[in-house]
Amino acid sequence: MVSKAWYKSAAPRLIGKFKSCSSSRKAVEIWTTTCILTNFGKNVHNLNDHQQPVITSLINPANPNLSGPNAFPYFPRGGPQPKVQPNRNAHHIMGYVTQWGGMDVGRGMLFSAESIDGLLHQLGGLRFRAECNLVPPHPWAHAYLNQQRPKPEANIDQNTNDTIEVSNIVNSPNPNTKCPVGTAVATPAVGGEIQSQYDRIIHTVPPFYNYPPSMTEELKRLLGIEIGENENDLHQLSKELLRSCYRQSLQVAFDTNNDGDLSYSLRNNPIASMLGLGKYSHNQQSIGSQRVAVPLLGAGCRDFPKDVALEVAALESLSWLLSESKKEDHTAEAESSPKEQLVVAFGLLESEDAEALAHSIEETIQLRAAVTIDEDLNR
Repeated sequence: MVSKAWYKSAAPRLIGKFKSCSSSRKAVEIWTTTCILTNFGKNVHNLNDHQQPVITSLINPANPNLSGPNAFPYFPRGGPQPKVQPNRNAHHIMGYVTQWGGMDVGRGMLFSAESIDGLLHQLGGLRFRAECNLVPPHPWAHAYLNQQRPKPEANIDQNTNDTIEVSNIVNSPNPNTKCPVGTAVATPAVGGEIQSQYDRIIHTVPPFYNYPPSMTEELKRLLGIEIGENENDLHQLSKELLRSCYRQSLQVAFDTNNDGDLSYSLRNNPIASMLGLGKYSHNQQSIGSQRVAVPLLGAGCRDFPKDVALEVAALESLSWLLSESKKEDHTAEAESSPKEQLVVAFGLLESEDAEALAHSIEETIQLRAAVTIDEDLNR
């Protein structure tokens, strides 16, 4: 569930805040919100501290083609996406149900508006889809053999009648993929309610927990992934790819010169210029000094266990907090200016998840003893 619509008026609540010892500019915040799309973003600016920068960028867990999940009326949590699109005649009464999702998936059935990406496309409308359609192929797309491993096929052993799962890796590279698994790209936020909350959407694609893409040496190098002896452990590979999603997204968020921000291609596209696409608001002139809203990546449609998703979020947010940013400026003027803060702001639906994330970050901090804590669980 992406939101609690019946509690939509409840203000976001700060659960915890963690600051870096080496820079007063960088911080990680953990909030609860009834909906990260419609009740977070610029709303946070209107709370107690009116001097804090607004949250104007959102990290969106997307799919590789940036098309949203609207191609399917419903789908099962955890994938994989089928090779063939469903047709409405798959079932004589219930349409698509026998080919993809529906009653066959039980409690795992999701509708597009139950995912952040689906609701984002729904609220953004045609103009937002146009922004996504104009994103060019990613420069790393050629390094991928596929975007997901196929679901193992069940064969019957003729001698024992036992069911045997056979996984045939199908390599289907697509050099036109806009946002491959583990990478991130950015587009302007347009369309009604979305534009009222955010100026910029940073898309990233977490892997399906049980069906990560096949890895190549070039891909490991590009994403900075070191698997070692766990190369055949699919869940470990999925964790490393999810960590890459955080790294790539935050790099795009706080570094305007990063190649992941492909908006330059839109600005030079005559069709985009004619339609007024590929343009950020004036606030984007100082992207590096703004807050970035982050959901719990992987814990929804991609079916990561909650504890694994929380662990990765804690590790990567703390790693970012301790790293030196290209935007860092340790002059007295920069340190005294509230506009220059770099903040990762998690917006989670459930209080227990927010508190668990805060606790996980705190435990990691105790091991590394590198940051100070400014946390108030009762705020």
